[in-house]
Formats: sequence, structure tokens, C-alpha cells
Amino acid sequence: MNNKKPRILLTNDDGIYSKGIYALWEAMNEIGEVTVLAPNTEKSAVGHAVTISDPLRIEPCSRHENFKGYAVNGTPADCVKIAIGSFLDKVPNIIVSGINAGSNMGTNILYSGTVSAAAEGTMLGVPSIAFSLNTFNTDNYELSKEVAIKMTKSVLDHGLPNGTLLNVNIPKCEISECQGYKITSQGDEYFLDDLQKREDPRGRIYYWMSGKIVNNDTSNEQDGYAIANNWVSVTPIQYKLTDHKFIEDLKSWKL
Repeated sequence: MNNKKPRILLTNDDGIYSKGIYALWEAMNEIGEVTVLAPNTEKSAVGHAVTISDPLRIEPCSRHENFKGYAVNGTPADCVKIAIGSFLDKVPNIIVSGINAGSNMGTNILYSGTVSAAAEGTMLGVPSIAFSLNTFNTDNYELSKEVAIKMTKSVLDHGLPNGTLLNVNIPKCEISECQGYKITSQGDEYFLDDLQKREDPRGRIYYWMSGKIVNNDTSNEQDGYAIANNWVSVTPIQYKLTDHKFIEDLKSWKL
């Protein structure tokens, strides 16, 4: 990394008014020139959705302590697309997404707007990182900011392979309790759905989705196990989805 400040694009899926994006903005300002484009409302679990049937609008947004950014009435992937494709004068040196409320591991990666924003950046040729904190309610982002600074500087120094992003999950613990960094693979954590059938005051049936995260990872090389044991989990992710092991068997079907 040279002495010129890197250009950093910051986004998330919890929305531009979330605690996590503010903490990540504070951390990134120690590294480079930060531009924030994020959804104007929470867009958790929208995955890699993009908006094609409605206009996208960008509005300036200010918060305390000089936080300035742009609120987009779209998805996290929309924010990255419009930032790189039209809004920014120069392509950023790196994209950081987060800090998400709640971990994004196992099969839940597929649902995550936070990870999908980073994936969109990767698809557009920009090194990208997704940051998630393993709790849904905290004001303590000290470890998260330390991790974000270290990981962002590392990616700026070393780069990433084409088509690969880093999915970084941070344990809920004090800095002194963190075991360090562990390079992991995607584990088997998943969200166990609880779909409740209800009736509104007018007698109309509706369904409310809730549930819980289930983490059965037992290998210290899996992201869920690392987080459960106070390690920062760093997982390189690609979005090439072909099952190459099954190709030859599939050919034997003689379709």
C-alpha cells in the first residue's frame, strides 16, 4: 500500500442509520477516504437481490460526528452497482460491507445482504470484505473496529484473487478475550425456521417468520466453531457454484 490514501466504499444491509455502519465508518476513516452508500432502511436477508422495476434514488445523509453518506432506496447490491457504475468518479480501491448485526456463516451466507454487497464488488473487480459481529444487540464495537482496520489494511497490502471475497465474522467478546484470527471454511450453521400462522383482526390469515440459528460445527476449521470459541473467522468465498465432483456422474445419465 502506497502513501496515498486509498478510496474506500462502505455499505451494509442494516441500513445507513445502523450502529454497525457507523462503527465501520469510524474505523475506515483511520485508513482512507471513505464514501458511504447504503440502504435507507434495513435490508437484512435480501441476499443478492437487485432492483430492476423501480427507480433508484440517492439522498444525502448526515449523522453526528461528521458522518456523511448517501442513502439509497435499494438493496446492498444496488448500492455497490450504482456507486461503481455511475455515482463515483473513480473506482474504489476496496469495498467494505458491515458491520452486520449477527453473524453470517454456514448456509446463512446465501441470505446475507452484507455478504452479497461484498460479492457484487468482487464481481465488479474490486477487492471486497464483509464484516459481521456475532450479536444482534451491542454498543461495543471496539474489537470489531480493530479487526476491520487490520483486515482492510491486509487486503490493501496483499490484494485478493479475482472472484474471491473475505467473509469476516467477529465474536462477541472483549479484545482481551479474543483468541486471534483463524482461517476457516464455510461451516454448516443454518437458520431453523419457525413459520407461525396467525389471524389479523379482520380474520385474514398471515404468516410470521421467526426462528433461531443452529450451529453444529465441531471442526476448528469451520467458521461456526471458530466464532463459538472466540476466534475471528476469516473465510475466503467464491461465487462459482458448479459442483465439479458431480459433473462426470451427471454425464452418465446420458441425457
